[in-house]
Amino acid sequence: MRLNLKELDNRWLALQVRAGWEIRCAYLLRERGYTEFLPLYQQKRKWSDREKIIPVPLFTGYLFLFFEANNRESITSVPGFIRFVGTGNTPVPIDDGEINALQIATTASVGHGPCAFLEVGQEVEVRNGPLAGLTGKIVRFKNKLRLVLSVAMLQKSMFVEIDGYEVAAVARPVSPQFEAVRMAAASNIISAEKIEHGWAHVSGGRVEP
Repeated sequence: MRLNLKELDNRWLALQVRAGWEIRCAYLLRERGYTEFLPLYQQKRKWSDREKIIPVPLFTGYLFLFFEANNRESITSVPGFIRFVGTGNTPVPIDDGEINALQIATTASVGHGPCAFLEVGQEVEVRNGPLAGLTGKIVRFKNKLRLVLSVAMLQKSMFVEIDGYEVAAVARPVSPQFEAVRMAAASNIISAEKIEHGWAHVSGGRVEP
């Protein structure tokens, strides 16, 4: 595997590791001087004699690594490592905004957990509380509002419970092509209106604007 160190330097990468080895891999990477991020959530586990809530990986088999080109410690030799997530054999950096959203959501004192990957839906921004500034897609589950955050490269999503928080719809950016068509249509409408109604202002046989 050949890495373009310049393009990957100071970027977040996703690592696929053996299921059940996420916490161990994160610890070993930290021991080698890397900054890792393993998002967790609280899950209720039942045994024959007791019930306990324990932290488990949000995305089974995956964790995130902040890559630094000047760190020559091996990543691929870490026990449990499978591969870098990317295209073919080339790692593809994870969007900083997606990592930041996961860090905010998993450290805030709100209910959260994994959910099915979501690509469509009304995008909103949380306006108050510890999640202020967080954007994602909103869904309703069992009469409760949830904000869904996604990591596109992993095709994975998580939910954050946002009942009681103030949210506002996020305006979607308009593509230059669509704006050009809209302006052209508006111009044609205005021209037609001038032609149709301009005769009310005829002066000397000339239509005034």
